[in-house]
Amino acid sequence: MLIAHLSDPHLRPRGQLYHDIVDSNAMFLAAIRHLASMDPRPDLVILSGDLADMGTAAEYDQAAEMLALIPQPFLMIPGNHDDRERFRKRFGHHAYLARAGPLHFAAGDFGALRIIGLGYNRARRPPR
Repeated sequence: MLIAHLSDPHLRPRGQLYHDIVDSNAMFLAAIRHLASMDPRPDLVILSGDLADMGTAAEYDQAAEMLALIPQPFLMIPGNHDDRERFRKRFGHHAYLARAGPLHFAAGDFGALRIIGLGYNRARRPPR
């Protein structure tokens, strides 16, 4: 099984730059396109936080739009920049994510392989 790992995209609402300098959305889109062009393609993609930069609803909407472009199955775990409840609200339809409590998971739908995600659960940092 070939697994790809993408980490810390720090996605922003459409048209906003990360720290007013870097187009993190464009960089993440380039990574997704690269995944789609690989031969052989990864069988699974693991996304570790920070999916969003500030944990806003607009960032998760942008993330959902971009994640829909990933052709492979994927698993994701939030990071310290992610807002747990907004993350859960936007992506709660993913069966492996807990409906309440920590967003840790153990996903076993990959043959003999079991993927365990342990998220960083420190209280959300105050906005910048």
